[in-house]
This record gives sequence, C-alpha cells and structure tokens, in this order.
Amino acid sequence: MYVIEANNIHKRFGSFEVLKGISLAVREGEVVAVIGPSGSGKSTLLRCLCNLDMIDKGSIYIENEPMAHETGSGSVRYAPDKQLRKLCRKTGMVFQNFNLFPHRTVLQNITEAPIAVAKVGRREAEDYALYLLEKVGLSDKKDVYPSRLSGGQKQRVAIARALAMKPRIVLFDEPTSALDPELTGEVLNVIRDLARDNMTMIIVTHEMGFAREVADRVIFMDEGEIVEEGVPSAIFTAPRMKRTESFIGKVICL
Repeated sequence: MYVIEANNIHKRFGSFEVLKGISLAVREGEVVAVIGPSGSGKSTLLRCLCNLDMIDKGSIYIENEPMAHETGSGSVRYAPDKQLRKLCRKTGMVFQNFNLFPHRTVLQNITEAPIAVAKVGRREAEDYALYLLEKVGLSDKKDVYPSRLSGGQKQRVAIARALAMKPRIVLFDEPTSALDPELTGEVLNVIRDLARDNMTMIIVTHEMGFAREVADRVIFMDEGEIVEEGVPSAIFTAPRMKRTESFIGKVICL
C-alpha cells in the first residue's frame, strides 16, 4: 500500500504553472529525496501533498483515501472538511525556517497540536513530547523559548513537533537550508535515525551526499516536472537524462 500517492497533479499561481503533471507514489518505510534547481517546484509539491496549497488538476491519496480527486468535468474536488482534517493529520511537515511559536516553550510548541487538534490529554501529550525531545537530543530544553535555541536546535524541535501528531509520513522542505554548516550535521543525524526507524519520508534537500546515503529513491525535478528518478547509485553515477547529468555535475563540483 502507498502511504501517499499523487497522480498528474498541476498547480498554478496566476498564469505561472509551477507543477506540470507530477505523479509520485511512496510506500510505507520508503525515504524519497527530491532534488533539483531552485524554482523547479519541489517545495510547492510538498505543500500540495499536505494541503497547504490546493492543486488545480489531478488527485492525491493518503493511504488509498482520496484527499483530492479530479471530477469528470476536469475540476478538483477535495474531501469533506472532517475527512480532510483526518487525512492531513497523517502527514507531518518540517519547514526551512522552523516556524516555531516564539511565545511558547519547546514543550508547549510540541504539545500544542496534539492537545488542540487531536484532543490528546495534556499528560499524555507531554509524556510523548518528552520522549520525542529525548529522541532528538533536547531533553534539557523543554522549558526554553525558541529565541534561546540555536538554528539546529530549533529544527530538531520542529522535527519533534511534526512527530508529535504520529504522522504516517513526514515531509521535509530543505530542513538544513537555513542552518550554518556546523549545525547541519545534528539535524541530518536526527533524520538518519528516523530512516533507521523506517519512518516514511519525502525530503527536499540540497545535501547531495545525504540524499545518496539515506534515500531509497531519488527524484530529480526541473521546471515543474519529474525529469528522472531512480536509486541513488543510478541518479548520482549514471543518470539517463542529460539535464540530470548537468545538474549533478554542477552541484557535486561545488
């Protein structure tokens, strides 16, 4: 069974078509890395998969249930609100810039959604949050406000927050792009641990070595389309498409 499946999805912003018929299916426990130049539609793809942006054409299924599907007239119909909220809780999102609540402590940031959205009891939510903080190596920061954290620590809290809703799949939108190089490793190590735990993930990243090491499959996007996909060894050493080869050659040399 696919945890998430997108079929021929299109997305426009005004007259500009950002996604031009993307189809993608991710199996349980699979780690998919999405690479490509800036402006290729990678982040928009993730935002569509978790319903932060609505698609203009195509369909999206979460564990075989339709989040959005195309009608016979060509329009897109989303699931009813109650069903949509249920499906969206199955995806967790980790953003480039953390998006933590500055006026809430680390513990409060992590427990906010389970308590307010999933209606989990406060004690249960806090116990699970403390478990997650230990998992990301920040047990001693539970009462600290985000302003007192480093960028790497903020992103690790953001990962714990995404995991707090016990999602079926976690989407990472360039999780290290806002970090200094010396802080990048601590975030990548957390994601490595999640991969070892068989967490299903889609990771938009510019860290080519990390993608090659962790991903089961690599997707190369350009100009709103999937140009090529395959196992990391094939994409990074013997790409079939000239556009992929050109991109890999440039980024590996940087």
